[in-house]
Amino acid sequence: MDLDLNVTLEDLEDPEDVVHPKEAQGDIEHVEAAAVEVHISGGNTGPSTETDVLTGITLSSDDSGGEDEVQSTPSSQPTVDKPYPGMMFDSWEQARVHYNRYAKHVGFSIKSSTSRNSSIDKEKDKCLFVCNKSGKNPDINRLEAPPVKLRNRAITVKTDCKARLRVKRRGKKWHVTMFIEEHNHPCVKKFSLKRFLRSHRGIPKEERDFIRLLHKVNLSAGRVMSIMAELYGKLANVPYVTKDVSNFMATLDVPETQQDMSLLLAEFDKVKKDDPQFFSKIDVDHDHRVRRIFWVDGPARAAYKIYSDCLSFDTTYMTNMYSMPFAPFIGINRYGQSIQLGCGFLKNERVEDFVWLFEAFLEAMDGLHPTNIITDQDGAMRSAISETFPDSCHRNCRWHIMQNFQPVLGNDMAKNEDLRREFNEIIDHSMTEDEFERRWAEMIIKHNVGDNTHLKDVYDLRSSFVPAYFRDRFFPFLQTTARSEGFNAVLKRYVRPHNSLVHFFRQYMKLQEKIEVAEDGNEFEMEEKTLRMWGEWPLEKQAIQVYTRPIYLRFRAEIRKVTSYNANLVEGHMFDVVPITGSVYGYGKRSYRVEANMQESTYTCECSKIKRDGLLCCHALRVMAQVGAVGYIPPHYILPRWQMPPDDIVTQKVDLPDVPSDRKLSIKERKLIRYGTLCNDFTDIAKVASESDKSKAVADKYMLALSNELKSMKLSEAAKRKAKQKKGGHVEDTSKGEFVGGNANQKRKNIEQTSNWDFVGDDGQGSASQQHNIRDPTVTKTKGRPGEKRKKSGLHIKSTKPMKCSGCGSENHTLASCPSKMSTAPEPTEINFFRNMV
Repeated sequence: MDLDLNVTLEDLEDPEDVVHPKEAQGDIEHVEAAAVEVHISGGNTGPSTETDVLTGITLSSDDSGGEDEVQSTPSSQPTVDKPYPGMMFDSWEQARVHYNRYAKHVGFSIKSSTSRNSSIDKEKDKCLFVCNKSGKNPDINRLEAPPVKLRNRAITVKTDCKARLRVKRRGKKWHVTMFIEEHNHPCVKKFSLKRFLRSHRGIPKEERDFIRLLHKVNLSAGRVMSIMAELYGKLANVPYVTKDVSNFMATLDVPETQQDMSLLLAEFDKVKKDDPQFFSKIDVDHDHRVRRIFWVDGPARAAYKIYSDCLSFDTTYMTNMYSMPFAPFIGINRYGQSIQLGCGFLKNERVEDFVWLFEAFLEAMDGLHPTNIITDQDGAMRSAISETFPDSCHRNCRWHIMQNFQPVLGNDMAKNEDLRREFNEIIDHSMTEDEFERRWAEMIIKHNVGDNTHLKDVYDLRSSFVPAYFRDRFFPFLQTTARSEGFNAVLKRYVRPHNSLVHFFRQYMKLQEKIEVAEDGNEFEMEEKTLRMWGEWPLEKQAIQVYTRPIYLRFRAEIRKVTSYNANLVEGHMFDVVPITGSVYGYGKRSYRVEANMQESTYTCECSKIKRDGLLCCHALRVMAQVGAVGYIPPHYILPRWQMPPDDIVTQKVDLPDVPSDRKLSIKERKLIRYGTLCNDFTDIAKVASESDKSKAVADKYMLALSNELKSMKLSEAAKRKAKQKKGGHVEDTSKGEFVGGNANQKRKNIEQTSNWDFVGDDGQGSASQQHNIRDPTVTKTKGRPGEKRKKSGLHIKSTKPMKCSGCGSENHTLASCPSKMSTAPEPTEINFFRNMV
């Protein structure tokens, strides 16, 4: 190949652009020795078609300038044309891509060094790309100590490498004016290590879009890398590392964190359009910073009217970037599942904060108070509940109380195992308040622990957590806030401590959708499938038909426990139900008294399971079997909340063609039907379009045209709607969220009427006009989640490892107070001498 060196040298504008003749001659000899023809065109900067067949698919990358190219398979590296003076490109970006591809083939990384703009057209006309090891590292020992502690980050070792490539614009082409090939350091030869070089760690654009999708479902960077490893075949083939994914995902949250509250309010408005019953309330301080938030969606408000008989409330931490405690209201549906009935964020956990939250909850639920509520042992929470829900039965979480007493009682219980067993037995299986009081007093006398102040503290709290005090209250299948704790555990798989509130809200709505889908799954199981009966009792067959599937399984467990008891007639209609052998799970070793009235079909057991859980207990069923009354379940023992709702009050889920003519679908239903149809159609197209790059390019072409046409159609409809609204006057411009026509008072009235959320300031009055001045909350200092990761004991007090004296081995004292250390010998005479001097 002939190169016009004279033209190249004449066009150089400064001594830096001069290429040594020997270097140029060496490049000419190299090019002439090449066995392949080099096509110098702007678009041909990659490997040949034959090379593509050998090396597989190449993925373009926009990282590090947006022009890198990373290979998906290491099986065969492409033959890359070595740059040479006179080589031409259509743009400096293409020159960088080619040099970076060459650098990966050789085993080094590149970076942009300097550039220059033309004095004529002010456009870039010269670029210099150098090896990443160019320059020198500063002498750390000679640097001044930084004013603040810096991160201990690794630094690239620079060797003042002179390898570089310079391109210059002449006309419409970019020419290589200098190329230095030699490096003064070893290059990376192992293919699996080349992906760690900085300029070759780009994430391709298509994969960045895919990572955005995975980020929306809150997958961690490690999980994302595992998915990409499956796509690439193995982790070593992925052309970037977990840190790159983590850094990219961090950039996705930056816009949300900068304007969090405005985005959150926009999400509220968006949800309000599809769900008119959506309710939200916000409280701000004097500086217009948010300090309290509450929201609840329409389906939850409707569900609360049915499931207001039991509520679990608790606060949790590390769910948002402001460290604001998250306070969900959790209910129990007809399937025994936990459901969300609203949630809030609080700046502090004081009485007034909980009062505000509970009042917002009542406002959303039309003033309907919960019948029963269970919370953790928090004084501010208890005071707020007694003030806001005066008629509700408030119960404390037994688990939290036991954990608080475990450190102080565990050692005492370790010394007296009989005391520990009796203590837990009294709390578990005392059926009445009088029985608890009597057995507790007997325990204190029997074990001589009347002076134990910790046991006295437990006794003082008895009315807030001991089951005997709540045996007639409806707390189905729970003694703790496990419903809230379980929901919090699930929620924290969707959110992270650094997430914004708008991100939290989106994940919250996804979790709400997941709960609705789970309900649909249970409903389908009820309609399409059945279970094998455990026995032959007719009432069990009735239970399958009337109860939901999860509730029937709990009822069937009671039927199985019937075989663990004998029923003995005491007198009249009184029966003693006695365990046959040992202990029965959930009921202990004790016997139970059941009163049967066959005429009225009532069976009253002292365990009160029918009142506590809404199901007949195994003791009542045992007496029913004894008297031959197992033909059916008495109707007054079948709670409607555990049944499937009648067909006449259930909205039928039908397809569009089957919708009756007299029934109109809601906006949300029509949107979901159209969305599902389009998703199925586009999925079929995507399967064909993903077969090759050519078919994908065709799909991209028509998708772009479709997108443009839909945008223009939307703008046209908005313009027509706006023109139509102007004729009516004083109407809302839905395209921009503003109001057209009318005076300022009319605008303010319209805003107040159409506001999708309730703004409350320090004075407690609504002020929707201040919505644009609302500011993000500040970071809250809260008690937070405990740092201890060790698993703790459950509902019972357990014995801890007794403290022993390391000197004599006694459990009655420690080494500090060991009698063996106390000497009885007389004091030395020297001590007496100095004492006499004093």
